Amino acid sequence: MKNSGPLRSPARRLSLITFALLATLLALTAALFAVACHALAPQPGEWSHTLRIGPRGWQIVRPVSVPALLRVATHPLGLALLGGRSTDTPLGRWTWQRVAPDRLAGRCAPCLLPFDALGPQPLLLPHAELQLQRVAQERYRGTLTLGEGEQAVVLKGRAQLTSTGLVIDAELADTALADVYAAFGPAAIPELRRAHIDGRVAAKLNLRLPERRLVVQPRIDGFEVSGLGTEALLDAEPAMACAAGAPRPAAGEAGTRVIGWLPRAVVAAEDQRFAEHAGYDLPQLLAAWSANQKQPQPTAAGGTRPQGASTLTQQLAKLVYTGDERSAVRKLRELLYAVEMERTLGKGRILQLYLAIAPWGEGVCGAEAAARHYLRKSSARLTPLEAAWLASLLRAAPAPGAMTAVDTERVGWVLTSLRGPLPAERRAEQMEVLRSGWQPPARR
Repeated sequence: MKNSGPLRSPARRLSLITFALLATLLALTAALFAVACHALAPQPGEWSHTLRIGPRGWQIVRPVSVPALLRVATHPLGLALLGGRSTDTPLGRWTWQRVAPDRLAGRCAPCLLPFDALGPQPLLLPHAELQLQRVAQERYRGTLTLGEGEQAVVLKGRAQLTSTGLVIDAELADTALADVYAAFGPAAIPELRRAHIDGRVAAKLNLRLPERRLVVQPRIDGFEVSGLGTEALLDAEPAMACAAGAPRPAAGEAGTRVIGWLPRAVVAAEDQRFAEHAGYDLPQLLAAWSANQKQPQPTAAGGTRPQGASTLTQQLAKLVYTGDERSAVRKLRELLYAVEMERTLGKGRILQLYLAIAPWGEGVCGAEAAARHYLRKSSARLTPLEAAWLASLLRAAPAPGAMTAVDTERVGWVLTSLRGPLPAERRAEQMEVLRSGWQPPARR
């Protein structure tokens, strides 16, 4: 009789072989994973990122060295392994392809660009494509394409990798501003459906990672906008823009021009280059960008907010058209309206409209209402000191008592910056009154 024991059974032998192969494969996988973890493990002080592998609930969470990961990704073997794969990153979901033996291409749609200096909401781009090539040890070059088709915006750059980060130098060649705006799409910027944008922009950029410290050196020429209909504000009734129930000028005063020291004080406090710029102040924007990357301003609630650099024209655009959402896209929309308003309205009308509807705290709308609410007199009768104090309230924190407190340093700065027929003796006298403990009527 033939032996039919378990070791002589073909089915049993096949099962044992299969089990042995699976065990060997599992062991090899574990060994390869261990080797990869060891190779990608960050050294002390090295730039690292937490990598999550697997489905939620079964995820393997490991810190990895970003420089090592970048070296592997741009190695010929890494390029082959990444081809056709997708990865979730803080910048969105990227799909990778090997487009040449030494070149990797990545595509995301949509893509996120988080920069704290622009506010809490990241920039959203409908489409972006990156091509990356390692040209030498720790040196790379590549292109970043924003948008698609003929209006695509292309940045070319080089990068230097170190153990602590990546330094990227990129350049945007002379490009139509309309193409830059088109990269964000009409879903984000609905004004693109009717705005006609002229002008050119070029820029040099320096980005340091992981700090996300971006230095931009732009050049803008011939920026003009039409088609948004801002000329309608020439005959608009400004009081209609005030919130329902807000204190306003008395009947018959809503259309009265604000005269005296207050318009000068508002320009001194909010936009000292108002008479010179074309709706936006590029040096101030760059200075605020730099300051916000270093240390955003604290808020009364304990958080932070970006330092502002909006001109009075941009602030008017925000009040009338775009709202006050803290996002980079809103700033881009605001800029379109501001540039057009400079052409359609002119400086005088822009300033008077802003003074008519600016929110002055405690629900007060407009300069005339603010003068009567806080100082119990018409704006035309304000002294230089009173005008400087009232203008200083435009950026006061919305905390209890903040709107009637006297920030001596800021009021003094506004008073010193005040332009106009103010003799030195009168300015000095007003400064002395301020330093002696001046208080508005509500605080006396």
